[in-house]
Amino acid sequence: MKLLDRTQRFALSTVQPYRVLGRALVAFNGLLLIVFLALVSFRLWLDHPQCGDQLVKIGAKRVPMVQVSCLSERWLSSFGESIVDNLAAGLVVAMVSSLLLWLISPKAHFEEDIVAIQPWNIHELLQTPLADTKSYWFRGRSGRFMRSAVMPALDAAGRRESVLRTLHMLLPDPADTPMLADYAHYRGSLQGAKGTWDASRIQNEILATIIAAARRVNANHFFEVALYLKSDFALFRLDMSDDRLVMTREDPKWPGIACSSRSKFYASYHEEFRNEASRAKSVDLSLASVPTPLEPEDVDGILAALSLSITLTDEDRTAIVKGVEKPERPYG
Repeated sequence: MKLLDRTQRFALSTVQPYRVLGRALVAFNGLLLIVFLALVSFRLWLDHPQCGDQLVKIGAKRVPMVQVSCLSERWLSSFGESIVDNLAAGLVVAMVSSLLLWLISPKAHFEEDIVAIQPWNIHELLQTPLADTKSYWFRGRSGRFMRSAVMPALDAAGRRESVLRTLHMLLPDPADTPMLADYAHYRGSLQGAKGTWDASRIQNEILATIIAAARRVNANHFFEVALYLKSDFALFRLDMSDDRLVMTREDPKWPGIACSSRSKFYASYHEEFRNEASRAKSVDLSLASVPTPLEPEDVDGILAALSLSITLTDEDRTAIVKGVEKPERPYG
């Protein structure tokens, strides 16, 4: 692996929020450099002790004489200089050692970058690639983050650059109420679960995501959504952009897992997405026309156009409209 290529890979990896090791190495060497420069300044100061001369009258003349205390100051300066010199040498050795360690690191260190993500870094990790990614794969439960962040970002990027953005979504089938009830029971059992979770609430969230996607697809030539409905729910949510995969749990206190697109782990999960999509039910969102603003009485007609046979109450329709028009942001 050439030095230039290695340097480029390292520079790119250190800007990623999950590459803590790379950024720590840069910060460590930066700190060593600052301390080294401070020691150099202190060393120069020690080399010129403030002894000062004193004029002493001898007969009719005043002659300069070095103060007696200068001798003791000079001894302290010599002792301090030796300490500073050794510390500076140690810092140089530490910087050179860290550089050599980086140079001899195996190439896989830069490619198989699978790391754990702390909960407070997850939102940044999911948000960062949205402006540039051309294809986005999502496997989740209700899709609130899709409505509030991913869809608007991909829609805007497609309009801005006149380049197609594609969102692939694998969601639980909103018509499968027994499965939704199982998921609601699981969701409500989590520590820190907000509100009451039941099958109806999960169903409304999924339908709001579907309708929001249909609205954007039919309003933007440069935005497509491939929607797949499956009769199960996964404990792990997967978000895959062009350059990274992020795996998270429902609990906001749990860490996540991330890897770059250079990883074989990324490629394996891309195949996992394709396999799941092939077994799920595909929905053609172009069949539905979603008005703006959306009204509760419009919901049944949109679902019928998408061949989704679901019985809703007035409260359900109102909740769906709210989810489309005012989506919540689950990641703050």
